[in-house]
This record gives sequence, C-alpha cells and structure tokens, in this order.
Amino acid sequence: MSDTADSTATEQEQATDTEVDESTETEQDAGQDAPSFDADKAREKIRKINSENQNLRKRATEAEAKAQENADNGERLTALEAENLRLRIGVKHGLPESLVKRLSGSTEEELLQDAEELMELFKGKTVPTNQPKERLRGGGDPTADADPTADPDKFAADMFRR
Repeated sequence: MSDTADSTATEQEQATDTEVDESTETEQDAGQDAPSFDADKAREKIRKINSENQNLRKRATEAEAKAQENADNGERLTALEAENLRLRIGVKHGLPESLVKRLSGSTEEELLQDAEELMELFKGKTVPTNQPKERLRGGGDPTADADPTADPDKFAADMFRR
C-alpha cells in the first residue's frame, strides 16, 4: 500500500510543478507582450457601456409602465365580469335594471341568494319593470274594421240583401 500511496503523491507533485511552470511562463510572456494602457480605448469602452446602460434603463421604465397599464386593464376586466354576472342573474330572475344594481355579493351563489331575497319581497306583487305592456291583436290588419263575421245577425242580414 505504501508503494501506491508514494507513487500517487509523486504524480500529484509532478502535476503541480508542471502547472506552476506553465503559469510563470504565461505571466512572463504576458508581461513582455502586454500593450500599454490606452486611454482612448478605455473611454470608448466606457461610453459604450454607459450607452447600453441607458438603453436598458429606458426599456425597464417602458416595461414597468406597460405592466402598470396591464394591471389597470385587469382591474377593469374584473369589474366588467362582475357587472355581467349581476346582469345575467337579474335577467334570469326577472329583476328590472334598477333592482339589478342593488344585487350584492362577490360570487354567483351570493348574487343568486340576494336575487331570490329580492323576489321574496315582491311575492304576490308584480315586479316593477320598464317594459311596456303588450296589447295583442289578431293576425289581420290592425287598422281595418272588425271582422264582419263576428256578429252573426249582421252577417245574415248582409247575405240576404244581395
């Protein structure tokens, strides 16, 4: 076992020595070939980075504004959905628009229960609506005279006159 441990330690030392030799060589080569500090290149690079930062800040503020606008649209959409639900339940129960506005609740079940309670208040009474009462007539022309066959005596008299 001691032979394998010694050989492994020797291999590691050699690898470390090789790495150290290579790193010193590259440091020496870099020191000889390294160009001197160029202020114009540094300024240009700084300008480029500042320009990119400015563009990124602008895009970030635009994205925040768009997110705020979308949040406002989401709130508006929620309010419209609630109003739509209220109207559907009101129509289902035959409530007039003035009473539909008075329905309260945040869920469909709560609104249904409130509509039923309102209908109980009008039990036995007609629910006030804004719709006109229909006056149904026969299928004929409403401006024409009444049907001559409606009165049998008059009809018989007219038949024998001819």
